[in-house]
Order: sequence, then C-alpha cells, then structure tokens
Amino acid sequence: MSALDESVWGASVPSIGVLERELARLRRAAGAHAKEQGRVVARAAVLNLVVFAEREIHAARAAASIGRLALRHPSRATIVWADRSERAVEARLDLHCHVPRVGDNAQVCYEQILVRVRGDDDARIKSVVYPLLVPDLPVFLWWTDSPPVARRFDDLLALADRLVVDSADFARPDTMLARLSRLVHGETARRFSITDLNWTRLTPWRELVAQFFDVEGWRPFLDRIVGVRVGFGVDMDGRDIHPSQALLCVGWLASRLGWRPAASLAPAEAGGLLFSMSRSDGAPVMVRVRPRFERGVEPGDTTGLRIQCRLGSELAEFVLKRSPDEHHVTATVILNGDVRSLRVVPLPAPRIDDLMAEELTITGSDHVFEEALAALMAFAS
Repeated sequence: MSALDESVWGASVPSIGVLERELARLRRAAGAHAKEQGRVVARAAVLNLVVFAEREIHAARAAASIGRLALRHPSRATIVWADRSERAVEARLDLHCHVPRVGDNAQVCYEQILVRVRGDDDARIKSVVYPLLVPDLPVFLWWTDSPPVARRFDDLLALADRLVVDSADFARPDTMLARLSRLVHGETARRFSITDLNWTRLTPWRELVAQFFDVEGWRPFLDRIVGVRVGFGVDMDGRDIHPSQALLCVGWLASRLGWRPAASLAPAEAGGLLFSMSRSDGAPVMVRVRPRFERGVEPGDTTGLRIQCRLGSELAEFVLKRSPDEHHVTATVILNGDVRSLRVVPLPAPRIDDLMAEELTITGSDHVFEEALAALMAFAS
C-alpha cells in the first residue's frame, strides 16, 4: 500500500461529516492567518470539478493543476483516485481534504478533496462524490484515463454537465475516439457536453490553416484539395504512437469541407495511416498521417501539415512546419514549385492547467469538435 503525502493531500478523515467539519476548521484557520496579515480571504467556488484517476501520478498532476487554476477558477475539487494496487477483500475509502495555505498574493480560498478508492468498489464512488458537490454549480468531470465501459464511468458521468478527456493518452484512438463519438451522439448526449484537451491543443494549427485561405488569391484552392499530410510526434524508438491529434485535424478538415469516406483507415509506415476521401464534387483526396521523431516534440503533438491543391494547371501547397526551436511554426505557400509566401509565427505551448482553464469557461457543447469527431468516425469505420 503506498503512503500518501499529507503535505500534498492533507490529513485523512473517517467520514464525509467529519470531512465537512474539517474543511470548515481549515477555512477558519486560513481566515485567521489572513487577518493577522491585514487581508481578507474569501471562500469562492464557481464550479464543481471532479477528477478521476487510476494512477497516483495522474491524481497528483491534477491536484497541482487545480492549485494553479484556483485564482481564475476557484472550485470545490474532488479527486477520485481508484487505487487498484491493493486487492483488499473489502474495499475501503479514505477522504483527504486540503485548504491551501494563504500566500502573499492569494485572496481566494478553494477546497480540494481526495477520495481514495482501494480495491474494486466502483459501486460506492457515486455515493461518496455526490454529497461533496456544491449545489447549483456546474459539474465538470475530468477523466484522466481512456473512457471505459464500466459502472464507475457511467455513475460519475450521470453527475456531470461537461466531460473533459485528453485523447493524447488514448492508446487505441480508433476505438476510444469512436467511443467518444457514440457518447456525443448517443441517447444521453444532451445531458452533458464533451471536450478533448487534444482538440484544444489543435487550436493554433486550425487557425493557421484558416488564415491561408483568408487570402483572396488562395481562396479558390480550398475547394480543390487533392492531398493532405499530417505529421505527429513519436519517441526516438517509434514505439509511443498517439495519432489522435493528427486524426482530429483530418476530421476537422473533412467536417468543414464536406468530405466523405472513400476507403477505411489502413496502416502505413510504422504507426502511420493512409486512406482516401471524396470531396463534395466526387474528386478523391488522399490523406496520410505520418509519425515523425523531432526533438522537443511530445509524442502525439502535431509536427506539420501539408495541404496540396490542384486548380487547372496550377499546383499549390500550403505547408505548416514546426521550427527547430519548437516554439514557432513556419507557414509557407508554394505555387508550382515557387515559394510565394513565407512567415514564421509563434506556437503556444500550453500546460495542462492552461488547457483546463480554457475549457472551464465553457459549459455548452463544442459543435465544431462534435462534427469533426463524427466526420472522423465516418471514414474510420
């Protein structure tokens, strides 16, 4: 059994009733400390954030992110750590609470609770989490693993207004993205909305693609795309294969331009994919998703994008490629082999809490993401 670091998680308490009293005590202590410093600390919560993790490292990462998000999005945060390492005959629950110490610049007190579930007691998770929610506030469920087909997922999802996942961690994107698509378009979909942090990472790439065709001279080529190549990062050995981000990029293009499946996904290279689609006029579009090793690029992150278009006798290529410094992208337009435009633009490198900060401002559905997911599943099936 692994020991918990009480400096991170706070002290253990035996029940929810004791937990609430302990939180009240910690709030009073934080307020008294602030008063001594001539400040007033306000208790604030604008949302409920429920995090599910099956590994302590994911739970700890989420806790650190929540701490950094506190001033922008103060919340009642409940981290559910499903600890499967201890196979007890009777699963037990530990509740830990923590009200961070007020620093020199902090003016807001938030609350963070750890629910540790040992063994395989999925049935009790919802009954513990539900009374910890602050009434009348939206509930965000941050699922740090692949969405399973299991009671623990369905029970927590029933409490949520918004589900947040990260497909960068999906080992089988064809299966997991399909599962997300079924959640989006299933019978229960309208009870909650879904977002993917990997989709948020794609935002600057999608903006740069759109900027190419904002130029009046290049706009006619948008309807004459004949090929797309998307690169994604892999480790040096080429074993850490996570093409979800690249596939979402292709799904976005397909959904915006009305492409239809012409052939199913097929393996190409080591971990790559090759398939074809049809434009709205029936012409084929060849798509290649390619693994690329580049130093400093996290496995799964987009490394580059090339869009080839043919309009009459003219062949145009619109190319995005990470610069060697990893923090910029070179955007190039090539017409009949000649470079017509070249610019270098900054590429944001958001941390996980930056991505979450953006998602926590949204409670409604992201219809563009949902349509990209549907388009991707159409030609992935």
